[in-house]
Amino acid sequence: MRRKVCRHCRGEFDLDSPRKRRVGGYINECPDCVEERGGDDSPPRYLGVQAGDGKMSGLTILAFESERDRAAYSAAWRSCTGAHKGKSSHLSPTNTPMTGLRFRKVGENRGNANHKGRADGSEED
Repeated sequence: MRRKVCRHCRGEFDLDSPRKRRVGGYINECPDCVEERGGDDSPPRYLGVQAGDGKMSGLTILAFESERDRAAYSAAWRSCTGAHKGKSSHLSPTNTPMTGLRFRKVGENRGNANHKGRADGSEED
């Protein structure tokens, strides 16, 4: 059990309680204060997705405006990229659309194009 002190009411609460997980909010806000303010200032919902680029996979971190958009993007990404299915899903004409979802890119780490870590493919002598 991890105990925290709320930044608003200075009350102590359990960070791992089922209620805190359900209502969300920032890590230093108790469930009562999160519900009281209505959750309008809740933290962004993040999702990290990867791509198999070169020897090192690329990673993109996205922040979504709602949990519904995050869940829809995650399901569509799994369907369209072939996660746990192989490459056969890339050829499917019925891939799940990802349009209309509200998110922004927070961070990105691109994979290397060749085995020596240089993207341009040039060789040193």
